[in-house]
Parts: sequence; structure tokens; C-alpha cells
Amino acid sequence: MALEDRSDRIDHDGAKLVWQQVAEDIEAGIASGVPSAGAKMPTELEMADQYGVSRVTVRRAVKDLAERGLLVVVHGRGTFVAQQVPSD
Repeated sequence: MALEDRSDRIDHDGAKLVWQQVAEDIEAGIASGVPSAGAKMPTELEMADQYGVSRVTVRRAVKDLAERGLLVVVHGRGTFVAQQVPSD
């Protein structure tokens, strides 16, 4: 299954760090309900290809979202959208 190309959403030359842009895009999707709570996220490599960035960049974005309670990383199983997204 091919993932939607989202590389046009990333400004590699802008002032905002690339990992922050990736995190913001994923967060916006979660806020809109796509992917839904409990859904398994694509792998780091798949997301890196999807956004046209490195795996390290995706890993930093996922780490940030996990620290904020939006994603849950389960070693050996994958990354999932949190069941209940924290409200601000």
C-alpha cells in the first residue's frame, strides 16, 4: 500500500525545524480524526519516504508526539494513535 505523498508540506529551507513540521502535520491529522484513535501509524521508514525526510527526523517527530501523549510507541509492535488525545 502506497502512502500519500506529503513531501510538499515540508519546507526544508524555512525557519521551522523539519521534525517540527512533520510533527505538526501528524498532529493536525490526529486532530481531524485521520488516523483515528488506536490506529497503527506507518513505520518510521514509510513516514520518512512519505514526507521526503530522514528516518531520524521522523523519529524525533514521533518522540515529541509521544511525549505529549498523542502517540504511543510499543517496542516491537509499532506506533499507535493514543486512545484519548489530551486536550489543551
